[in-house]
Amino acid sequence: MNNAKDYLLQIPAFAREKHSLEEAKVLFSELGCPFPGKVIHVAGTNGKGSVCSFLSSVLYASGCRVGTFTSPHLVDIRERISINGTMVGEERFEKSFQTVLQAVRRMEKRGYDHPTFFEFLFYMAAVCFYEEKLDYVILETGMGGRLDITNLCCPAVTAITSVSLDHMAYLGNTVRKIAGEKAGIIKTGVPVVYDGNDREAAAVIREAARQQGAPCLNVREEGWSWEMKHQFPEISGRFQGEPVKMTLPFPAAYQVWNSVVAVKILELLKDRRVTGDSLKRGIQSARWEGRMEEVLPDVFLDGAHNRDGIQAFCDSASRILYDRKKKAVLLFAAVSDKEYRTMAEELVCGLKPERILVACLDSSRSLDIESMKTAFQTAECPVIGFSNVKEALCHGLEQKQEDEILFCAGSLYFVGELKHCLREENYDKF
Repeated sequence: MNNAKDYLLQIPAFAREKHSLEEAKVLFSELGCPFPGKVIHVAGTNGKGSVCSFLSSVLYASGCRVGTFTSPHLVDIRERISINGTMVGEERFEKSFQTVLQAVRRMEKRGYDHPTFFEFLFYMAAVCFYEEKLDYVILETGMGGRLDITNLCCPAVTAITSVSLDHMAYLGNTVRKIAGEKAGIIKTGVPVVYDGNDREAAAVIREAARQQGAPCLNVREEGWSWEMKHQFPEISGRFQGEPVKMTLPFPAAYQVWNSVVAVKILELLKDRRVTGDSLKRGIQSARWEGRMEEVLPDVFLDGAHNRDGIQAFCDSASRILYDRKKKAVLLFAAVSDKEYRTMAEELVCGLKPERILVACLDSSRSLDIESMKTAFQTAECPVIGFSNVKEALCHGLEQKQEDEILFCAGSLYFVGELKHCLREENYDKF
């Protein structure tokens, strides 16, 4: 097991260039592991993983066998490949690794370059899913969509979650360009469900669907409504022609439209095993770590890492603060290639924290402490720097008062480090 993990984590050092889809098809064919069952392909800026989680949970609650490929992982690399909502076991992970490695070695002898980290894991997921004889496979894209290796699939339904500015160096510096990359997953005649959160992005998606002759459905126009009930969103609408009402398991308003995207996908699948009852059970039992997750009483982790994600996080955090009648303390860390100044401004305005703790990530991409402090210079509260995440978290937990809530946000990598620290310090989820 350690050999597989060590090898995978070293791949970025010697395989940096992603392959074209045509090149990737060659190795995919060499594996001889086409995806079983129906494929659901999910792209978008924010919310992809949450939609995948809702889908997986409902399909499993309906008696279906389902495999899910998501990214990134938080603590264990195996989190990226799950079957029926549980990450693959060590033996299956090692076996799939060896199968892909042998295929890679054969292809290298024919002049094929080594796959990237993400590509290698995608191939491993294909091997795992093929052997499991699944009813459904759910694939989350990486950064984009059009050139993403997951775009090798032949989906039954495609989905595009909310679109906003992120990864501009790779996808383009406007919402229209980014939406165009996401819309690259739309296939001829294959229905697409999308979150029309942004008018420009929605127009790009509709036009791409028109060109492909693909039926398209904007969930914002489907008559769904919601309200907060005891700090959790309750959504109301119709499923298969019948009225349904469900309470989401996350105290985050931004999960409303992610859940509706999942519901509309499930409706398009027309699987009789998915009933109103199994839909409700699946939605309410969905779990997605690091998204407004309360890991300890009044301690929340959220992987918000771009402008829209931070705005959505602040909206949900403000509701929680109001309902619990408490004050905010912020723990923040980010990578240097994000819009951290804008994120900091949004967090200061949205949370009005009593204290701000900033920490360096265990990564070469980590933003340095002084840059983070400078980003929060408009805050009318103390800004305290820490050389590592563990030190900052321990300080935050020790100093947190009864009338305070500790919110940790800034990066999914940050959330991963926090979870590792919590386990290391023997903090059990309450």
